Amino acid sequence: MASAKDFSTIPANATQQPTPFGLHVDEQKLQDFKTLLRLSPVARETYENQQEDRRFGVTRKWMLDAKEYWENSFDWRKEEEHINSFPNFKTNITDDDGTTLDIHFTALFSERKDATPIVFFHGWPGSFLEFLPIMSLLREKYTPSDLPYHIIAPSLPGYTLSKDLPISKNWTVYDTARIMHKLALSLGFGTSGYLVQGGDIGSFVSRIIAATYPECKGMHLNFMHMQVSPPGISPDSITPQEQIGLERCEQFKQTGSAYGREHGTRPATIGHVLSSSPIAQLAWIGEKFLEWTDEDLPLRTVLADITLYWLCESFPSSIYTYREDYASRDGGYFHGQKHLYVDKPTGYSYFPKELAPIPRSWAETSTRLVVFKAHESGGHFAALEKPEALWKDIEEYVQVAFK
Repeated sequence: MASAKDFSTIPANATQQPTPFGLHVDEQKLQDFKTLLRLSPVARETYENQQEDRRFGVTRKWMLDAKEYWENSFDWRKEEEHINSFPNFKTNITDDDGTTLDIHFTALFSERKDATPIVFFHGWPGSFLEFLPIMSLLREKYTPSDLPYHIIAPSLPGYTLSKDLPISKNWTVYDTARIMHKLALSLGFGTSGYLVQGGDIGSFVSRIIAATYPECKGMHLNFMHMQVSPPGISPDSITPQEQIGLERCEQFKQTGSAYGREHGTRPATIGHVLSSSPIAQLAWIGEKFLEWTDEDLPLRTVLADITLYWLCESFPSSIYTYREDYASRDGGYFHGQKHLYVDKPTGYSYFPKELAPIPRSWAETSTRLVVFKAHESGGHFAALEKPEALWKDIEEYVQVAFK
């Protein structure tokens, strides 16, 4: 396996040089976190938190077990070591109004002049950590001299290592998309063009970029939600698997989306609540990793994400996108799938335990779909759950769309 340093050479045509970055949380901050974790209580027994089917939320038993592991077995320094085994960078991106944002990204840069740049965008409550399994596959398979791609995984503005948003003005997903496009251009991807890939909020960022900027040549998504069926869709076009997916979406809207309304209508309040206790974040975010996956992820993987959120103090600044969701009055908007048509080659990976897996016929109404892959298993965090399957889909998409 090639070392991280081997994949860290910035493309020669980059317009600015990002600074190599190594993550190391201050020891005092880490000890303060451990103290807060130890002192944070888990709620007493109730009827609701004893229900093993989790219909009322995470169980007390899961919270106690997770807290015990977090306190006594989880090692943040090992997570840092894993993160730092990949090339990480910080760079300043200046917006159109002169505002400068400090943006983090991790990357695998190729030495090939014909390498295809692909920029991966995470969502909430995810982070760039979602894409490290795919990057691990690639650095085991390739060397910098034969890697066919540049792989870029930024921390979205407002999230974890790119947490600082302007506090004197409103910030939207369109602003995030613009900054991410500027990041791609700064790395020299404006000449040959680049591709975007995303799930959850990252799918919205991808869609805006693909629909807006000619330098973006196409997109691959694993989340493409629409609130309502597009006009003219025949019921005969919906497969049995897709019908189950639509029913899952309806169930999610009825029993699983209250968190989003809280994010969208009272972000300041929930920001204070979840910044007060690691256990509060464990319950709020841990529930999503339990409910939105097909098979349970390793607890270490879940805790790495939650710990990163806590240590970066990024929860309050990570939920701004939901205000746009719940400000909409015309439907079809959840996480941006507002029928914003993308007339560029598009790939779509369908995972059945996604929150809102839409049928292929729906996807074809808002994109120029060239590759569609339906999977028998997998959920919302596809890059974490099914990195091999998702990467295989992406690679086929690139070959079909740009052969």
